[in-house]
Amino acid sequence: MKKMLLTLGMLLFILISYAKNGSLFSYDAIRVERALVSVNVLDDYVSRKQISVNDLHSDNPVLTNFSVPSALPSSRHPVLGIPSFCWGLFLGWVGILIVYLVSEDNDEAREALYGCIVGSLLGIACYFTVFVSLTVGAASIETIDDW
Repeated sequence: MKKMLLTLGMLLFILISYAKNGSLFSYDAIRVERALVSVNVLDDYVSRKQISVNDLHSDNPVLTNFSVPSALPSSRHPVLGIPSFCWGLFLGWVGILIVYLVSEDNDEAREALYGCIVGSLLGIACYFTVFVSLTVGAASIETIDDW
């Protein structure tokens, strides 16, 4: 019981120490407001002129305040909101099949394959760890019986 409480206390301490990093959720409200104003101006211009954003030229004065971030988020959509790596990690080849059939994206299927490989390697490592520990334990019991 003491070991379980000590382990639970250590886990709780670790979680609390990570939870104190509040700077992850801070933001500059003025900068966000400026970015939204730029987006609204661009949206109004595009809707008034009845053109698409792709038709705008870079020398357009409306685009001077609007900057596109250099690192755009990927357009990949995980299956059911679960990353493809996790599908492969926990479900193996079935996860790869699910990801491939639902997303029809080779990159997502490749990610599920990597998850499947990692899951298989972890399973093999756990199997050999248990096998070795049982073999060593059985050998130590035999030596005790021989004594």
